[in-house]
Amino acid sequence: MGSLIDKVITPDLYPSDQEIKFDFCKLKFIEPAGVTILRNLFKWLMARGVKVIITTPQLMANNKDNSLKYLDDSMFFKLFLGRTLFSNSRVRNTTLELQDVTYEDSYQWLTFKFIPWLAREMNLQQSSLSTIQMCFGEIFNNIKDHANENIGCIFAQHYPKNHQVKISISDFGVGIPNTIRNVDPYLNDTQALEKAIQEGYSSKSTPRNRGAGLHTLIQNVVINYDGEVHIHSFRGILTCKQNNLNELWIQSKQGSSIYPGTFIEVILDTRNFEDDYINEEEFEWDL
Repeated sequence: MGSLIDKVITPDLYPSDQEIKFDFCKLKFIEPAGVTILRNLFKWLMARGVKVIITTPQLMANNKDNSLKYLDDSMFFKLFLGRTLFSNSRVRNTTLELQDVTYEDSYQWLTFKFIPWLAREMNLQQSSLSTIQMCFGEIFNNIKDHANENIGCIFAQHYPKNHQVKISISDFGVGIPNTIRNVDPYLNDTQALEKAIQEGYSSKSTPRNRGAGLHTLIQNVVINYDGEVHIHSFRGILTCKQNNLNELWIQSKQGSSIYPGTFIEVILDTRNFEDDYINEEEFEWDL
């Protein structure tokens, strides 16, 4: 996606043209991360008055193995065109519908849509995913602190054969590095991301955001559940996972492409979750 973003957004964060055409005829493969990024890219361009034009094949294979059908089943084109490309397009059982979720609506969305879907896919009680719900609540707090419109675009897919759930959320706000530089102005994008995930570090004056968000996310997803967290904001890129000693391993690098906002991907290993059972004990009262 980096090369695509470079073609449509200039290094000084302006649209490369006032009319941009996206050719979907040669689309061969796209992952949940790409679906989310593409949705936000369209929104970013249109918010700046760009006329976005799409081109699709005249003859389209109407089967689940077709990448364009997968994108249509995600409801990407319905959000953009107001309709799907294929009349029989439906949200797939293993995917969570692509949606724009505001910070104000995030609690209800997490409680009544995201967690029920995740619990169903992982065959768990919803109460067993309270920690994951809390982590994504922190992501929305992060969006509120670093984005302009307080809106995150979210898409997710369960891969049962790989025992994975991939969840991607993105915004095209001011970005984490720019917010961090309000406090530490000499940090580059990668250094700013490294600061942002430190426990207790805050770029905000509010007690609610004393560095809890991203640190809490990584602590729970990576350390407690052996998952992965990927963060890309402007040129800063972080990959967080466990090493062979079950310790937190962070790879950071300065990317060649600018991501104008913040992209977070969470990968859960479904084998590391189980239902929380409450042991019932019998009490005898001596009267």
